[in-house]
Amino acid sequence: MDKIRDKCGVFGISSNKPISIQLIIEGLRLLQHRGQESAGISYSEDNKISTIKGLGLVDDVFKDNFTKFVKNGIGHVRYSTTGDSSIEEAQPLGDSVISVAFNGTISNYYKFGTFKTDTEFIFSFFRNRLNNLISSAIPDFINLADGAYSLLILLNDGTLLGLRDPRGFHPLTLGIINDVIVFSSEDSVIKQLGGKVIKHILPGELIMVKDGEIIYDRIIYEDGLPYSTCSFEYIYFSRPDSNIDGYSVYIARRRLGEILAEKHPAKGDIVVPVPDSSRPIAIGFSKRSGIPLEEALVRTISSVRSFIMPTQDKRKEVLEEKFGIVSELVKGKRIILIDDSIVRGNTMRRIASMLRSAGAKEIHVRIGSPMIKYPCYMGIDFPRREELIAYNRSEIEISKELGVDSIEYLTVEEMLQAIGRKDLCTACFSGNYPLKFRYDFKELEKVFGK
Repeated sequence: MDKIRDKCGVFGISSNKPISIQLIIEGLRLLQHRGQESAGISYSEDNKISTIKGLGLVDDVFKDNFTKFVKNGIGHVRYSTTGDSSIEEAQPLGDSVISVAFNGTISNYYKFGTFKTDTEFIFSFFRNRLNNLISSAIPDFINLADGAYSLLILLNDGTLLGLRDPRGFHPLTLGIINDVIVFSSEDSVIKQLGGKVIKHILPGELIMVKDGEIIYDRIIYEDGLPYSTCSFEYIYFSRPDSNIDGYSVYIARRRLGEILAEKHPAKGDIVVPVPDSSRPIAIGFSKRSGIPLEEALVRTISSVRSFIMPTQDKRKEVLEEKFGIVSELVKGKRIILIDDSIVRGNTMRRIASMLRSAGAKEIHVRIGSPMIKYPCYMGIDFPRREELIAYNRSEIEISKELGVDSIEYLTVEEMLQAIGRKDLCTACFSGNYPLKFRYDFKELEKVFGK
């Protein structure tokens, strides 16, 4: 799909003895779906932090023969939601004393100076308050900063801190792999690396580790307001084998499809998923409707996610090579095309055209999320309303725009029912932003628009 840019992925380790830095690299590889623009690692050694980072995929930046041994480190894979795609803005960001890496967006960072990115603001904030990091700096940061941050902070003495924002917009998990304490954006990575999940870090919780031991774990901010975990972590961003705060991502996606079939049925001959994240949704739709599922769309092995491309022209170039069609499955058939979401509509428009050319009789699109109508200022890159195909359009108008026979979306209530959580952020669907402070949203759109 022509998706929004995902936020980022973070991975950190703390050990009582030096271990291969390949553990961090492998953790980042397994989080590659969360960021494909840049990758980086910071580690401390001899009371000094060193950072290695570069543009591109993890394997472009780090080679298999990179055999440094370290006791601690933090890693990051990035999509830019503020700033540009440049090596200067790749994370982790820091110096020889402190380094930071985070997943999210600080919604009000621009109010505190001439920072080019919110990461730069975070680094500057903590760099100037190192002597009081626990006693006042982090509580002050939480009070001051608005928005989403699953944050890792590495100090030159080897101390590693993990902090999740008070709304819990994005996940952060603590685990252990062969006596090494690890932080990861998703618990599936810890399990795949042979580790055990210790806990899903709670909103407002700070955990400090050093030499492979947990030395501080406390919820340091709690205001009684509900959590607001990003809906898209369940719909699209996270791996299907991940679990977020006790809720299975795969089961949530399958349930999205089941409720889609119940509430928004369509008459068709086959159910076709748009690979890859919509497969569980399509499975749920197929099972509940009794209409057989066919993999009539084939994602080419060489394709990359089109939503990571920095310009519309680049996105269109990627779309040209992204999918193949099994024409024998679609010729003369009524197709029920299942996708998890639609942002700009570029991919869906092209898929519909390809299916028509392959002889599809009818195309009925069913979407496993509500209509995306509003920008996000908590870590997702679709800031301009005019980019959103659902903004100020009805389902009938969207179907005509895409060249399909019909299209229907889940409602917000149906989505919440499917995922099983009421405490989810629905701002991009509803326009209700769970932020602490009041904003001029035209100003936010100007600041975050690209």
